[in-house]
Amino acid sequence: MNSLASKDESKDAGQRRVEFGFPILTVRTKLFSKLFDKLGSLRFSRLISWVALVIVPIVAGLGLYLVFSSLLVLLWNPAAGDAAREAGLGAYLLLPGINPFLPLAYGWIGIVCAIAIHEGAHGVAARSLGLDVKSSGLLFFLVIPIGAFVDVDEDQLKKASGKVSSRVMAAGVGGNVVVAAVCLIGVLAVVGGLAAVIDGVYVYEVDQGLPAEAAGLLPKDILVSVDNVRIDSMVDLRTVLDNKTLGDQVEVTVARGDMWKGLFSTVVNLTISENKTVMGIRVGDLLIEERLRAYQNVTFETVAMYLIPPPLASGLVPFSDDLTPFYTHSFLGAQWPVIANLLFWLWFININLAVFNALPIYPLDGGRMFNIALKGVFKEKNREKLVSAITIGVTVTIIIVLAMTVAIPFITPFFV
Repeated sequence: MNSLASKDESKDAGQRRVEFGFPILTVRTKLFSKLFDKLGSLRFSRLISWVALVIVPIVAGLGLYLVFSSLLVLLWNPAAGDAAREAGLGAYLLLPGINPFLPLAYGWIGIVCAIAIHEGAHGVAARSLGLDVKSSGLLFFLVIPIGAFVDVDEDQLKKASGKVSSRVMAAGVGGNVVVAAVCLIGVLAVVGGLAAVIDGVYVYEVDQGLPAEAAGLLPKDILVSVDNVRIDSMVDLRTVLDNKTLGDQVEVTVARGDMWKGLFSTVVNLTISENKTVMGIRVGDLLIEERLRAYQNVTFETVAMYLIPPPLASGLVPFSDDLTPFYTHSFLGAQWPVIANLLFWLWFININLAVFNALPIYPLDGGRMFNIALKGVFKEKNREKLVSAITIGVTVTIIIVLAMTVAIPFITPFFV
């Protein structure tokens, strides 16, 4: 008894130790094991693992569609390759600081949370199905947290039935999908509470040496009225100016300053450019209300819009850097864009992690589940080589397609 107790204590002490292999710091703790035991004892956990088992094939199908359709787009649309090449290789990696579109702070928070949820779901599912979790803990890049790990007993996993082991593996993807869905709902809830600060015609640029500059008009001004005629669109502005001629003067009122609360009025001497009467400003319709309604109205046709990062769709996403100043939130106040961006990146990273892990690439979760499913179809012992060959063949095929998708934009210029 003393000898066995000594071995158990030694094992527990080993699991609590801190390991450092430059640059990764591993911290093991029993706190997560206790949490897995508690959550795994709930009936709800067993139900979730069944739901996850249904979710994974759906997500895998979506992932395969995205993988192969992306390759076809690159092969048939040169513009897509140009855009991918301009974005750079870093755009293919979900790593903050390397991916030019992934914000550093939101990115790290999203990745740490997504990995912790993925691994934690494996641990909870394993305990709910009677499998042991050998160890768990946190991973750091030097002192920066980068994720978590859960080491489910592989021997027990191999001896378990196909359904049990598949449910454990599916839990990670299922956990990411559930969290992603909750965060997307949160994004839509935040956006649903937005109100436009102002709308109308926005001054993007003031031409040097033309009357508008001399009159004191500035970039970021928003036209309110011209000669006491309210300006809500470029059509309104053009209508007023078309009734004027060279040398006419118009009184222009613009909104400017913090939240465009200030008003500035001036007189502009009109001139002629390209046979049109102009002030010397480059303008465009803001369409603030229209952009907001488009993002709030979720339809089958607009689902893809919620997969586009704000930096890539600054004119569509209300919480992008370009559009944020034009909206306000009565409840969340000035912090609304922070909350909206945090929820978006949690949604974006969780769903991408789920899709990637659901792909039938061995040894990812999807690949292992695919292998188990094949063993269920080909139960004869002499079919083990066939199962292995199919698993490897599918894995290699998908990896080749992924590699081609990454490489094509960068190698095609050499063949043109």
